[in-house]
Amino acid sequence: MKLGIIQPAEPASFDHAKALGLDFVEFDCNPSFYFGKPAAEILAIKESLKEASQRTGVEVGAVGRWASHILDAEGNVVPEEWNEVTGVMDLGQYLGAKYYLCSVNYVEELSYYKNITAAIKVLNQIVAAAKERGMECAIVNCMMGQNYIRTPEQWKLILSEVPGLGIKYDPSHSFIQGGDKGAYMEEGLEWGAHFKYVHVKGVIQSGPSQEPNHWKSWDLVREHPELKDLFSTASPQRNSAYDNPPAGIDAINWRAFFAILYKYGYDGYLAIEPHSPTWQGEKGELGLKYTIKYIRDLMILD
Repeated sequence: MKLGIIQPAEPASFDHAKALGLDFVEFDCNPSFYFGKPAAEILAIKESLKEASQRTGVEVGAVGRWASHILDAEGNVVPEEWNEVTGVMDLGQYLGAKYYLCSVNYVEELSYYKNITAAIKVLNQIVAAAKERGMECAIVNCMMGQNYIRTPEQWKLILSEVPGLGIKYDPSHSFIQGGDKGAYMEEGLEWGAHFKYVHVKGVIQSGPSQEPNHWKSWDLVREHPELKDLFSTASPQRNSAYDNPPAGIDAINWRAFFAILYKYGYDGYLAIEPHSPTWQGEKGELGLKYTIKYIRDLMILD
């Protein structure tokens, strides 16, 4: 296995990863509304990114655009968004990334059947475009950007119809939906053979998940930007019941989760995702170093 970190698409990220003793970085090039930048801005600095990768020896494990509203109200691909998607893929190809991480938005105007049909069509298109650029493709299990291909209900319908598509799995997303029942354990045991890429992010939560309402509110902010501060991830409304502390001091049973990875022979990328508003600055770096040590101790076959 390789251990890395999600970082901004900038040269300094390679130096940060190297200083932490990590193997790779992941660049998530989401729409600006979802904390990202236009693909053209990142492509404009691709040479300096590649130079930093070669200088430090830190590779790019994956690039992604997984808060993508790629389908319009009729279930057709939005041309402007497709250009962003392929721009991110071009970046990944140039930097030697192994994986492209994707999502599909749910279209409220369509039936569930038509949504699934449209998702199968566009995902085959995405997988083919990624393959042309030397990358494998995995769909995320995060609901940001109205992504809904993230549970066994959809995987049963989608994966068999999209050859080459795997799952980018983050147990924290499953945990906050399954709560104490630990849906990530059940999902991992049933679907672990389809895991192509893994995110490592700690989680604590009190009561039922507030994430669906959080992202619905966030989508509302797209129409009313003046509400952004109220519904940000740093808002007291969300943090009173939820946080993403360093993996290893959270509620996930990482030891059991790694047993699932080993059961299915997973030998891929593990990308740490540090984005808790609680763990920032020096405190965040200390938490990150703890997670790195904790996870490396679980990588017993490396």
